[in-house]
Amino acid sequence: MVRKVNWMPGKKLDSCDRAFVLILILCLFAYTYGIWWGLPSFDGWAADEIVPAKVLEAIAARFSQGWHYKYPPFHFYLLALLYSPILLLDSVNLVDVNHLETYTVLFYIGRVLSLIFALGLLFLIYRCGQELYSKKAALFATAIAALNCTFFYYAKLTNLEAPYLFWVVLSFLFYLRILKFQRLQDYWLFSIVAAIAVCTKDQAYGFYLLTPLFLIWQHHRLLKQQNQTITLKNTLLHPKIIGSLIIGLTVFALLHNLLFNLEGFIKHVQVITLGKGSIDPRYSQNLWGQLKMFRDSLTNLRFAMGWPLYGICLIGLANHLRHPQKKPLLNAFFVPILSYYLFYICVVWYSNIRYLIPIAIVLSFFGGQFLANFLTPAKKFFKAKLIFIGAILIYTFAYSFTLNVLMVQDSRYTVEAWMKQHIPPTAFILGSGDDKYFPRLEAFNSQTLRKPTLADLPTLDPDYIILSSGYDIRRFRPNTPEHEFLSQLLAENLGYQLAFQYKSTPNWYLFNREEVEYRKLEKMRVYSNFDKINPEIKIFQKSR
Repeated sequence: MVRKVNWMPGKKLDSCDRAFVLILILCLFAYTYGIWWGLPSFDGWAADEIVPAKVLEAIAARFSQGWHYKYPPFHFYLLALLYSPILLLDSVNLVDVNHLETYTVLFYIGRVLSLIFALGLLFLIYRCGQELYSKKAALFATAIAALNCTFFYYAKLTNLEAPYLFWVVLSFLFYLRILKFQRLQDYWLFSIVAAIAVCTKDQAYGFYLLTPLFLIWQHHRLLKQQNQTITLKNTLLHPKIIGSLIIGLTVFALLHNLLFNLEGFIKHVQVITLGKGSIDPRYSQNLWGQLKMFRDSLTNLRFAMGWPLYGICLIGLANHLRHPQKKPLLNAFFVPILSYYLFYICVVWYSNIRYLIPIAIVLSFFGGQFLANFLTPAKKFFKAKLIFIGAILIYTFAYSFTLNVLMVQDSRYTVEAWMKQHIPPTAFILGSGDDKYFPRLEAFNSQTLRKPTLADLPTLDPDYIILSSGYDIRRFRPNTPEHEFLSQLLAENLGYQLAFQYKSTPNWYLFNREEVEYRKLEKMRVYSNFDKINPEIKIFQKSR
């Protein structure tokens, strides 16, 4: 049996714990840098970010009366709680939440909450690692996970990646403890936290289809060792299993407010399965499509982790598979990850880089074990190995920090300065594409159309038209009305001339630019939202 870990406040920290604290401090800086990206604003620039307006709508509806959104309600509850002091001040007319400055404070509250969840997630990875093996290996696993470039992005935004992964990894911690100790409290805590994870972001359900079955089977084996007459039916009716199921379903029902908002829950399910929240398949829905998606998943993982750490994790995985009996608890991680890939990724037919963060986290545990064995002082060339791994970690930090540089030097800041100098306040601006990918237009007389056509131009008659590479002609098939409009505009055949074009080109850029920015219709080389940071902006002015 693996020793029980008990790193409690008040106990003297050892060298690994101190190194972990340093990792947290470094990540606090790295994850916070650029947290102001796209603010102040009513919409922000991040795709799928929960903007304050959505939370205020939920509060106004008291999370009932049919309220629903494409995401579940739990994180909205947390945001509503944190918003409450500002809302109290608004209720006595001391502030106005509809004023941009106050509204931006709400934006920052959500982003700081994500930052807290991200740092908490690293703590949980460190704790899970200690349940699996030595503190040294746990420390390396945490470092590998922390340097994933997706953390540098989602840790500072009010997207649900950091919060839902916090709850998922916390459930992993109780999952490991169940397998080690089979204690009732861990069963109950696993069920509660799993329900919270699913009520934070629906896709978490994928982890909890095969995993409970595996736990039931392990519990059955334990009962069988104690009493050979035990049947599978006896195990299924055991108080641990029944109690955990009841607790999990009860928490799920309470968090979704099914008693007072069943209509909203039904609408939420409809939105994520059939409506705007549903995911369009990116691959042909056959075996060949699944194979291509698996290949792209490996590409996405490699990009997120960077070549060096991705290779280290694969080597660690291969080493473990050679002798899986040495660390049996590591084998247990295959169950939730396989469950997630089969019942979420394979079902939605889409492998976005953010969907693969949990798989990257699990890979980091294998990489951590490899590095702990590789960097053993008693082995040959220890100092050379230490320098080599140190260089890899520094490079990966610099690689992932590219996202921060792109956010801070986003082209739209320069474009906004140009617009203030050259576009009159009375001019009418048409944005062609999505609001999230344009400069902030609150100060201008503007309108955006996601898919404008030639038929819209005479009616709107804009003085300026703005295009963004975040949502441009590459998304549309030739001979469609949208493609025709954009091709004619780019050719300056519509009575508009290119007045300004800009894209920031920072010196600190360690990504493969072509890999990040390539798009042909829905085809991308790396499926992410990173191509929407620092987009190229083109502004066309009506010919005089």
